[in-house]
Amino acid sequence: MSVQKALVIGAGIGGLTTAIGLRQAGVDVKVFERRTEPSRLLTGGGFMLWHNAFVALRKLSLDDQVAKVSSEILVHEFRSDSGRTLARWQIGPEAQRIGAPAVALRRSDLNSLLLEEAGDSVVMGAQCVGFEQDAEGVTARFADGSVERADVLIGADGMRSAVRSTLRHGHDLPPRYAGYTAWQAIAELPGEDVVPSGTFFNLWGRNGLRFLYCRLNDREVYWDAITSDETSAAFDMFRKTKRDVMCETYAQWPDPIPRILAATREDAILPIDIADRPPTRDAAWGHGRVVLVGDAAHAMTLNLSQGAGQAIEDGVVLSGLLAREPDLGTAIAQYEKLRRERVEAMVRGAYRIGELGKWRGSLVCGARDLFMRAFFGTFAKKGTYRLMMNFDY
Repeated sequence: MSVQKALVIGAGIGGLTTAIGLRQAGVDVKVFERRTEPSRLLTGGGFMLWHNAFVALRKLSLDDQVAKVSSEILVHEFRSDSGRTLARWQIGPEAQRIGAPAVALRRSDLNSLLLEEAGDSVVMGAQCVGFEQDAEGVTARFADGSVERADVLIGADGMRSAVRSTLRHGHDLPPRYAGYTAWQAIAELPGEDVVPSGTFFNLWGRNGLRFLYCRLNDREVYWDAITSDETSAAFDMFRKTKRDVMCETYAQWPDPIPRILAATREDAILPIDIADRPPTRDAAWGHGRVVLVGDAAHAMTLNLSQGAGQAIEDGVVLSGLLAREPDLGTAIAQYEKLRRERVEAMVRGAYRIGELGKWRGSLVCGARDLFMRAFFGTFAKKGTYRLMMNFDY
């Protein structure tokens, strides 16, 4: 029972990566996306792809293309809100050792590249509302009354996946809200003297505040302000703009953070309430002829910058197994066996890091800074790389 035809629900990073892998293996695949225009997919700010994502992309011969639209990160620097360096990770030597870079890029650039590679397999404006499966195949139903039938259905439709909900017969525990919001944007801010290329800056503050930023290219800087609920509850969002609130909140933080915020357009700022799916509350990722990838299977918080990377890994592993394994059930079971322990460790690790960022008092935050100075440059880096590079493709 080898896979001849596959349906992918969702044209995000995980869905497109899976579809590309299947197409390259000669499988007939269609991707169905509920949004009506490709331009509506090409939104969002920037993010990081670590070495493991590039190793996975290389399996699909996409690594060089992604490298061309991204900026390599050579240093990951942790600082306090006073500007003091807490830890400094040299990423360049690790990239040389692994043979793959870590980069920062626009989410829209990656989506655009994947959409182009997926080609005419993508169908826009098609909202999946359910499916039925039997011994011979699976049938997806869409909001316009149309249906599609195939050997396998892949749910890549995000944290609040319709495929996941149907797979669980309409009953699923909700995502776990992490207690903080990420305000993401890209600012027009040329000048290496303002934000140098090649360094990802990660600042930890008091009062449940963090701030991340890096240069994407010679014109643009990506930033991410993370605010705990206790802090953001006091934001006056009725009378002030998002930009004004961010400028006031981070006014006393070290340069260039106030300059980055001042250079940001109001309409560029996107607040995202961060949530995940804890492994202890999760069920299987697949059943019968239906399987989940990316956030539909294992949503995680942003703190390890691995959400996109793990979706890419899912797509590469699953498409490879579906293409070469003659038994569909065996392929899906093997996919989950290969992926689950690794992903669950990342979900737990990312959540724990986020909890540290919610601390508020000067004493506890000072203790956290001391801990970071003592351990983040050594043990934390080693542990992160051990987890990141512990894969089997």
